[in-house]
Amino acid sequence: MLLDLRSVYARAVVPSDRRSRLTAFNELLPRLIAAMGDPVYREAVQMLFGLAPGTRGTLLTPRRRQAAERLGYSLDHFRTRIESEVLAGVANTIYDDLLRYRSRVKRSSESLEPTGDTPRLGPEHLTHEEELISRIWQHIYGLRAEFIAYRRLATEDGYQSQAEDHRQAALSQEHALADLLGEYKTTYGKTLIRHGEAEFAVEALERLAGWKL
Repeated sequence: MLLDLRSVYARAVVPSDRRSRLTAFNELLPRLIAAMGDPVYREAVQMLFGLAPGTRGTLLTPRRRQAAERLGYSLDHFRTRIESEVLAGVANTIYDDLLRYRSRVKRSSESLEPTGDTPRLGPEHLTHEEELISRIWQHIYGLRAEFIAYRRLATEDGYQSQAEDHRQAALSQEHALADLLGEYKTTYGKTLIRHGEAEFAVEALERLAGWKL
C-alpha cells in the first residue's frame, strides 16, 4: 500500500492516522511528478493525473485524450499500450523517492523494554480539560520533533527536500498548538497548565510556536 511506505509515514504530521498519511501522499505525488525531467512527459503525466491546469475534477477519458495528444499518440494506442508505461514510470519515481528517503539512524540490535510503573489513568483524569491538555502536549512534542528534524537535515547535502517536508509539518503542528492553547484559555481561563507534577505557564507554551524555522 502506498500509504504504508516509510517515505509517506515520515512526511505525515500524524503517521499513525491514515488520513494524515493520505494528505502527505497527496502532497508528495504532485511534487514528484513536477520534478520529472522531460517537460513533455511531465505535462502528459500531470494531465493524466488531473494535476495540469483545467484537469482537476475532470473525467479520466478526457484526461487520457489530452495526455495522448501531448505525447503524440492516438487515444486507443495510449490507453492500450502507453498508459501502463506511464503508470510504471510514476511508480518508479515513487520508488526512487523511497530509496532516497533512507534512514540516517543505525538501529540498536538490543531490545529495549520500558521499565517502571505504568502511568495511572483514573476517573479524575477523564475530563475534557485533561484531554485538551494531553492534545496540547501531543503537538508540543510533535512541533519539537519536526523542528529538530528540519534543523538537522537543512544543511545536509541531498536532504533539502526532506528538510522542507519537516518544515511544513512543523508549521502544521504550530498552528494546531496555537488553536488548542487558544481553546484552553477561552474554555478554562487559566494561566497554568499542569503536566504531571509540574505546572507550565500558558504564555510560555505559546512562545513555543514562535520558534524560527
